Amino acid sequence: MQVHQLPIDRAYTGKHLWVALAPGEGFADSPLRVGLTAAAVPDRAVAALRLPPIRSIVDAGVACGAVRMADGSEFAIHAPIGGLVTIHNAAALEQPELLAQDPFHAGWLFAVLPAPGSSSDGLLTHTRYLEELRTVTR
Repeated sequence: MQVHQLPIDRAYTGKHLWVALAPGEGFADSPLRVGLTAAAVPDRAVAALRLPPIRSIVDAGVACGAVRMADGSEFAIHAPIGGLVTIHNAAALEQPELLAQDPFHAGWLFAVLPAPGSSSDGLLTHTRYLEELRTVTR
């Protein structure tokens, strides 16, 4: 993944998820889209997704879904923020390869309305996430 491909308008987790922060709004004012970064699925064929049910509550840092790769391996999706799941990306469910092809736009996973009182404090900034990626690849 090239550094210039990492959007600066997102917050990130160490488990390679992103949260699209709505410009000009408070953190918990509207549902926030969640997706996997390119580092989670670099040049790999995604076969299927399991996402948390719509209207379910997810807790930050807790597994809420899974990605199954074409080679049969699977890894958990950990909710980057806690709150109410409001929608799934139907296109990604039907075409899971979108996660690898366009992870920051067409390949988003689901949206979460943050729980009252929640904040972005546990999320990484663009710069901090890049530092973590560089540390891992050394």
